[in-house]
Amino acid sequence: MYISETEIEVRYYETDLMGIVHHSNYIRYFEVARSKALKDLNLPIEKIEEMGIMMPVIHVECDYRTPARVGQVLKVISSIKEAPRVKIVIDTEIFAPTGEKVASGSVTLGFIHSDTRKATRAPGFVVEVFEPFFAN
Repeated sequence: MYISETEIEVRYYETDLMGIVHHSNYIRYFEVARSKALKDLNLPIEKIEEMGIMMPVIHVECDYRTPARVGQVLKVISSIKEAPRVKIVIDTEIFAPTGEKVASGSVTLGFIHSDTRKATRAPGFVVEVFEPFFAN
């Protein structure tokens, strides 16, 4: 399993008139955490795209627990529990400064060739990066 952690400060423009984070922004927080996780593996999305592969989102789910508020620094933990094959699933949990879970969910990404937009299996260079985390 691979785990990555990051922090995100809630900005005013991400909130509604009640001062709580609008529900759509949690999906953005998932993306921020996902990008950091890949970057920490020396596999930033720009590098993947330079290699001729794109990773479209094919499924998203999010469970909202308690509202996050402007000014809070949220802890966002992403985990990948299975080696990527034809897709990669990234589970994410978001926590308030108190440790209370704010939201959780997952994002499923596929792999396509940039030039043809045809689906493909996870390319070798991606599989190799994840091998140490899933070796049995």
